[in-house]
Amino acid sequence: MGKFEKAIGDIALGFYKGFVLEKNVDPLKIDHSQVENILVVLRHQMGDMLCALPMMRSLRSHFADSQITLVTKSSTCFNEIFAGNDPPADEVFLFEHGLEKYLELVKELRLRKFDLAIVPSTVVFSATNHFFAYNSYAKYRVGVKSKDFEVNKVGYLLNIKSDFLWDSKKIHQIERNLDIIRQLKIPAAETTIRLKVNSAQLEFADNFLKENFLGAGGPIVGFHPGAGKPQNVWPAERFAELANMLHSAKNAVFFISEGPADGIYVNKFREIAAAKYPNLKYAVHKGEIMNNAAIISKLSLFVTNDTGIMHIASGFDVPLIALFGPTPAFEWGPIGTGKIAIQGAGSSITNIDIRQIYETTMALLSV
Repeated sequence: MGKFEKAIGDIALGFYKGFVLEKNVDPLKIDHSQVENILVVLRHQMGDMLCALPMMRSLRSHFADSQITLVTKSSTCFNEIFAGNDPPADEVFLFEHGLEKYLELVKELRLRKFDLAIVPSTVVFSATNHFFAYNSYAKYRVGVKSKDFEVNKVGYLLNIKSDFLWDSKKIHQIERNLDIIRQLKIPAAETTIRLKVNSAQLEFADNFLKENFLGAGGPIVGFHPGAGKPQNVWPAERFAELANMLHSAKNAVFFISEGPADGIYVNKFREIAAAKYPNLKYAVHKGEIMNNAAIISKLSLFVTNDTGIMHIASGFDVPLIALFGPTPAFEWGPIGTGKIAIQGAGSSITNIDIRQIYETTMALLSV
């Protein structure tokens, strides 16, 4: 948590609350035909943003002629993912931190005269996000009163809010985000992540696959052996062993996806493959995230740790196996046909047995 976040949170918990008149609104009395400008404030990580995508697309479907503005931050990778690719927002502002920049953005937001502000607090209650909604002067401000008995201490900045029991009911993050707008009786137009790649990205993927796998006699299987958190990483030696098993059974070749923090795990895979499985054919890509996504969209199968690229991959029609350790798979796992989440026993990813993954991959490759 940054200094500004903490400072504004402290204000929210004390002094500022005395100046806010808390008055709840009956959502059934809102005339949806009069909602012309909508603000969504979502400033967390890429996975959070992608799991909120069905909610944003449902807003777009319901308010087809309305303007949707998003306040986010660079860690969501929103601009990289949606540049020219069917973005769910008409206008995007990035806010990282800093009081001066916060005040500048609030001034800009007030010019939009928002009718509705959405604060989808499905993970943490960000005081900054709530203050953006409140200080935008949006007439209706929708969010969470409490989640699993954790009270939103800045919930008084909202005027439409409910108590949710998401953890106890094992509700997925996508559904949690949709629950926010269901308070307004807005139906879910989409319930899975849907992404697109543009023609340039598809061309990049085609060229990459031709250069590396032209004439391959078997399926192209993708692996993402890294993750942002060490506890989310299935051992590289198991990825290498799995590759060898699939090569022997299916004559598979392999695409290795590498993100900014994955070098140590990819290099370990390389070392093991060179020492133990020299017959493996694979190619590594580290670069623009949507070029990576375009390659994934053309694979026969993608096996990934619990990390951001998992959510990207779930947005395409490609079979997907996601490996989970401490993070609940019921909450964050991929949803859709051919999307499978496997949770390690005792919430440890190292407890996922390679034989289980092999049998699952073989089943998906046989479909």
